[in-house]
Amino acid sequence: MSIVDEIKTRIDIVDLVANYVPLNKSGVNYRGLCPFHSEKTPSFFVFTDRQTWRCFGACASGGDVFSFIMAIETIDFSEALKKLADIAGIKIPDKRSQVANDYLYQINKAATSFYRDILLSESGNLAKKYLDNRGINSETINKFQLGLSPRDGHSLRQHLKDKGFSEHQVLLAGLLTQRDNGTYQDLFKNRLMFPIANLQGNTIGFGGRVLDNSNPKYLNSRQGPLFDKSRTIYALDLAQNKIKQDGIVVVEGYMDAIMAHQSGFINVVSCMGTSLTQHQANIIQKITQKVILALDPDSAGQEATLRSLETSWNVLQRNLAIQSKRNPLYVRPKLPDIKIASLPENKDPAQVILEDPAKWESLIQDAQPLMEFLFHAFSNKFDLSTAEGKSQMAETVFPLVTSIPNSFQQDHYFKKLAQILQVDEKTLEASIGRVQRNQSMQRRKNREVATITPFQQLGKDPLEEFCLALLIQNPELLKLSSHLRTEHFHRMDNREAFTSWLKGPTIGSQEEEIKSHIEYLGKKVLPPSSSKENTSALKQCITRLEERRLRWIKEEESLHMAGLEHKDLGEYEKQILNTNSAMEAIFKSKDS
Repeated sequence: MSIVDEIKTRIDIVDLVANYVPLNKSGVNYRGLCPFHSEKTPSFFVFTDRQTWRCFGACASGGDVFSFIMAIETIDFSEALKKLADIAGIKIPDKRSQVANDYLYQINKAATSFYRDILLSESGNLAKKYLDNRGINSETINKFQLGLSPRDGHSLRQHLKDKGFSEHQVLLAGLLTQRDNGTYQDLFKNRLMFPIANLQGNTIGFGGRVLDNSNPKYLNSRQGPLFDKSRTIYALDLAQNKIKQDGIVVVEGYMDAIMAHQSGFINVVSCMGTSLTQHQANIIQKITQKVILALDPDSAGQEATLRSLETSWNVLQRNLAIQSKRNPLYVRPKLPDIKIASLPENKDPAQVILEDPAKWESLIQDAQPLMEFLFHAFSNKFDLSTAEGKSQMAETVFPLVTSIPNSFQQDHYFKKLAQILQVDEKTLEASIGRVQRNQSMQRRKNREVATITPFQQLGKDPLEEFCLALLIQNPELLKLSSHLRTEHFHRMDNREAFTSWLKGPTIGSQEEEIKSHIEYLGKKVLPPSSSKENTSALKQCITRLEERRLRWIKEEESLHMAGLEHKDLGEYEKQILNTNSAMEAIFKSKDS
């Protein structure tokens, strides 16, 4: 029996979850409010016979004792293993976990040197020219251990094989991909390579950027025991000490962070994507309370900024709620100081820093406080010259204002909202409803941590809504709905709308909230298109939703892999390869 299985047999999931979530008996199982999203009706279930948990609400998450403790504590698998082993009274031999991952670190270290040697050779001239054009000097290349992957697709595999590593081991390290005929090839081909390190400075994965116009532009190591992009922050190993002093600045790309460090802005890190993940936000919160987001200035970048703000807020609110359940003494929560740096149009952070470091420093110093940014963003989003626009602005921003725990700040922003809408405060309060504001006041009087997520109004999923709008507005597409599953829809309102609509594309007998949401989707403005174009668009939506679902499955698989004993790996790797194959099929269909 593996340590993971032994822990599962010793820990009753009901007892574990009850430490974090008040549970009530529901038949043979237990039920409570989900700790991972805001809700009024309990949708979180713990199943005693299967020893699993599942949320049937907005977050749609679930798993076993390991996935629960990882999610509730926002820790990785190794930390969860230690914590649960301690609860179960099981001693983990230090050598076991070390031996399991040691060869993966060795492979990544060897690959880093291999890529670096190629970049510094004559074969790397084009890549070195690219770096030179981007303003990256040789000292920075060495500091970040930048490299180049060869274009032939087999040199790394052969190099590591010569060093004694098997193809199977390199595959687990996330550096190979398997062809349909069972042979292996290098994952990275002709890409500028960015080694990604953990907090201890050990390489756990890579990011690779193309040097031509091919797609995808960026590619990361496959997720595995060491590397999980959603739980990793690029350059944090180099920036962590400075961050503790000066706070953190989050940018989008590798080059943004590298250029910042080269110019002396050491507290800058990259989220390696368009927005922060929940795990990244939690990591940051443990290090500093001063956060500045400096994401790309285009419309997609602004949406990403809003998603990052939502993620950061959700993590904060959840941690405060957990803390309040454990500690009977109330301590007024200290909200993190979140600000947003507004970048010039059509320029990313690397370009700004390269052209004028003083300008970058000024942008960071002048970063807008969270609420100021949101007021500005939504003032531009809604037409405030109309009654409808003012109403939309009020309904969206008001929950954010009422969530502020400081009474003086809340009153300040309430007055500011009234000024922006050009209405008096009494009119604003009456239009929104006096009850909401009174409830917020009452929460503070009762010294409770607010559990209502103020970003609920912002948490739409454009992909899901576009897909559903296509279906609802084009009944001839009904036959394609057989390719959709409820699991494709992350948001509960979209999931319920899809399920209800499948039962009958009419809204006569549906609940009022579902009916209202379906009506909204039915009126959602879509681009003018032919029946053929609508069919193609829906197929693309389904493909993207399936890709996202498979990525969630991959994340669940990685949670368990590191805890399996060597003899158990073979069967589990088959499951992972099956998921990989499904994902590769998705990528091929997207390219065709």
